[in-house]
Amino acid sequence: MSDYLNSFRLRNQEKIDSNQMDPRHLELSSLFEFSQTLNSSLDLKSILDSLLFVPMGRMMIGKGMVLLAVNESACKIATVKGLPADLIGSTFEFNDKPGDVVLINSDSDYSNLPEIFIKNKIKLLIPIKSMNQVTGMLVLGQKLLAPGFNEDEIHFLSSIGNIAAPAIENAKVFEKLNTVNRQLDHKIQELNTLFEIGNELNRLFDQKEILKRLSYSLMGQMLINQFFVAVKTDNTLKVVYKKGSIFSEENINKCLKSGIGKNDFQTPLRIEQTEEQLKNKFCDFGIKIIVPMVVQDQVRGYIFLGSKLNKTGFSESDVEFLSTLANIAIISIENARLFQETLEKKRLEEELNLAKNIQTKLLPDTMPVISRYDVHGYNIPSKSVGGDYFDIIKLNNDEFIFTIADVSGKGMPASLLMSNLQAGLHTLHQENYSLAEITFRLNNLIYKNTSIEKYITFFIAKLNIPQNKIFYVNAGHNPPYLFFKDGNYEELSTGGIILGMMADMPYEIGELQMKPGSYLTMFTDGVTEAMSPDDQPFEEFRVIDFFKQEIAKPVSCEQINLKMIETLYKFAGDPTKDDDITILTLSRKE
Repeated sequence: MSDYLNSFRLRNQEKIDSNQMDPRHLELSSLFEFSQTLNSSLDLKSILDSLLFVPMGRMMIGKGMVLLAVNESACKIATVKGLPADLIGSTFEFNDKPGDVVLINSDSDYSNLPEIFIKNKIKLLIPIKSMNQVTGMLVLGQKLLAPGFNEDEIHFLSSIGNIAAPAIENAKVFEKLNTVNRQLDHKIQELNTLFEIGNELNRLFDQKEILKRLSYSLMGQMLINQFFVAVKTDNTLKVVYKKGSIFSEENINKCLKSGIGKNDFQTPLRIEQTEEQLKNKFCDFGIKIIVPMVVQDQVRGYIFLGSKLNKTGFSESDVEFLSTLANIAIISIENARLFQETLEKKRLEEELNLAKNIQTKLLPDTMPVISRYDVHGYNIPSKSVGGDYFDIIKLNNDEFIFTIADVSGKGMPASLLMSNLQAGLHTLHQENYSLAEITFRLNNLIYKNTSIEKYITFFIAKLNIPQNKIFYVNAGHNPPYLFFKDGNYEELSTGGIILGMMADMPYEIGELQMKPGSYLTMFTDGVTEAMSPDDQPFEEFRVIDFFKQEIAKPVSCEQINLKMIETLYKFAGDPTKDDDITILTLSRKE
């Protein structure tokens, strides 16, 4: 640039010395060359430097600067010569920004000008206008070899200001386009990075691995190696990942107890921009920004981030990147959780199916043929497996045992306790014990092997075919009913307490005659407690009314059981939604 200026001055001096053209022609020639120089470049700094160097070199001016307008009253120093370089970038206000040339001849002329002009003894202000708007200013100090600026010089300087205006505007537009393009390139790179990270995280179904990849992304893209991640579990923040030594367990707990999570925020929180109390809390721990992890407008966690390794702050672009990355990460974490839950559910279903198959084999698969008698049992578990139990055991050709039981609870625990009862019963009946002794020993077995909140209601009956008698013990079970052909019925309640409540409890034996055409029905409380849509239980009186009506004409035990199940479904919709249902019916043929 200095070579160009020297050549420019020499050519002009030669033309003046040779008197080959008049001053006006010389001025036009200079302005033409100046215009060509400015229009050959789109670099704003180069244009501003040329705008400053040409008049200062031609007129031997020691100080100068170019200002660019920031708004209607403020300007920013864009370049300087003969002044400290640290002035570049300074912004100051004009009391009354001049729209015409200002020539300063005395101290009083500085009254409406910024102090920087007074300090540096500025003598001339040339406005740079575009579309009749002041977009900048050429500011010059005093000449070194002459007392002031004459009219021709001011006219010349005004002309170069006018010539420079469109070149400056074009360079500013070009600079803005370059800035926008750089920002766009950066955004595209960020989007590609986020897309790659998202694809990678979506292929993972392990939370630890997802958080490890998140750590790599924060380090690689943001140069952050101090952070921790807290995810909401049962509406409580729980730290699931930590990296860096500055976050001790004590500091992390203080952060989580600071109120974060109670009043969720869905945009990143820069600590230096928060209220003083919150700023002091987190700055002490080295936290610079807190990024929420959002899924479907619900905050599911936060990333607490320390400083960058290069100690630079977080730009708006950085914050946007971190926010998107956090949301991608929490979606992957949620997907991993749901995937693991699905696997666990599938595993449990497989176990339940296995348990169901085992439990099904504990119940009678076929109904025995009993001379002059009909029998049928039916069981519908509420879950895949249940706690209801019934059994029919042949002692000999003349005696059969019928039993029904209801274990407290449902599902796997109830089915395990039911299996224990079944195994105990099948062992004890072989010892020729009485029904009272069998029940006594079963009670002690259940009491010994379970806690107090686990118990079993139990009913056992023995049919003596030659005598047509029923001997029974009721251990806290829903009383079965023996219906006679004439419409009367007996309630079978003799016995004792529920199995498993207290040890060494005595039990009594009841006895009834099975008359021709009579029906003995045994059932669990799933029948009587089946609830209608308006929360009315089926209750015992409906069971009684049902059997009185159904046995008026001869009907098989299977038919009456299935009719009872059908009645329950009509009454309750799905009677098994709350409890297992079991019915065991025995009748003496006419």
